[in-house]
Amino acid sequence: MTVRLFTPVATALLTAAGLLPLAGSAQAAPATTRLLVADPAASAVYVLDPSAGQVTGTFPGRKLNDHAGTVTLADGRVVFVDDAANELVVVNVSGRPRVVGTAHVEGEVSHFAVDATGRFAVVAGSEGHEHPSDHDHEHGHAALTAVDLTTFTSGHGVVHSGEPGVLIDNTTVLHRNDAPAQLESYRLDAITKAGGAHLTVGATKAIGEHGHGEAFSPKHRRAVTATEHGVDLTEVTRSGGFGAQRLATWGGPGRGFYLRLHDDADTAVTYVRDSTSPDWTKWTEHAYLLDVRSGRATRTPLGNGYVFRFGLSDSLAGYVVHGAARDELVLVDVNARDGGFGELTRRIDLGVLPGGPQSGTDPFTAQTRKIALDDAGRTAFLTAGGQGRVDVVETASGRVTGSLKVPSALDRGGAVAVWEPGVSHADTVGR
Repeated sequence: MTVRLFTPVATALLTAAGLLPLAGSAQAAPATTRLLVADPAASAVYVLDPSAGQVTGTFPGRKLNDHAGTVTLADGRVVFVDDAANELVVVNVSGRPRVVGTAHVEGEVSHFAVDATGRFAVVAGSEGHEHPSDHDHEHGHAALTAVDLTTFTSGHGVVHSGEPGVLIDNTTVLHRNDAPAQLESYRLDAITKAGGAHLTVGATKAIGEHGHGEAFSPKHRRAVTATEHGVDLTEVTRSGGFGAQRLATWGGPGRGFYLRLHDDADTAVTYVRDSTSPDWTKWTEHAYLLDVRSGRATRTPLGNGYVFRFGLSDSLAGYVVHGAARDELVLVDVNARDGGFGELTRRIDLGVLPGGPQSGTDPFTAQTRKIALDDAGRTAFLTAGGQGRVDVVETASGRVTGSLKVPSALDRGGAVAVWEPGVSHADTVGR
């Protein structure tokens, strides 16, 4: 199936709507770059070649778990969880896209992570409705499933957990538990051999409550966890224990979500939302950049409105701010070596998304835009929820240079990820 770059008539209509510039053609991405675009509402996953403007593969019936997200690996593999089949799925998007393998996972999946070598994945499942007879949020059953990504054999063990998160440090699995609020360590091989039995925790460390977003920096051996009171930076010993801990506060009203690790492994990136106003158009949003060594943080105002997921590259973080009148893509410098670290570099007008957040309505149920950046930060790819397209933005000029059509509507923005050959990422937690 071919993805059509919009015709001149369609382009004129989009220009009038503020979605495309008056001049310029779609920027050619490297021929080998691929996009994985998912529409969970349509139970479909697509692979796109943005340079050729083609869908190179379709995986019908696959319902990507958007909360858990995706992990892209340098060799062409992209990992995600299929909610419809209760499976961890690995596809290869280079060449002719294909499913490499699948493995059953346990529980209602919240998060997953892949180890630094790309050999193992661990999936964290909450209790969900797996055990309705003893459903208890304080002492409920949840599961950790470990999958060998070469053989697709798997094993799982049961844990007591609130809302979970998961990280991998070599042969140690770090589990973020929200009931009680703590980090827990488990041996990877113990999970694979558990046979569904309860796992024995190796070590624990208290963290803040209501965790949402975590990363692990192997460079500094720090678990980085975003919680209600700030970011806990917790040392992880090579034996799987926990050492010193420090807290980096949010530096003002609000808290952060969807924390990610920059590829330099020195910087954690997220955003802080102050949602105390009942009117979401008055929420304040700040980019938040954290030095995981020192705990020093930088906050950069993004504006008022609603931010959801954000994109991250070596040079830029890209935040879509849904505002009262229109949407903007706000770019922030995240290159700690260029002297502009933390500076807002550009605001790009995206116009109005039909069905997008409206004043007086719940923004979380509206159509939205999801974003991914290429590794260099030259190109941003933004889905248009409900419109069945991916807009291509040249970050240097601030222009929307073209759009790619996909076969379904991308309800609520779907999901998007960029794969580039040979590009590996320090952060291997699903986003």
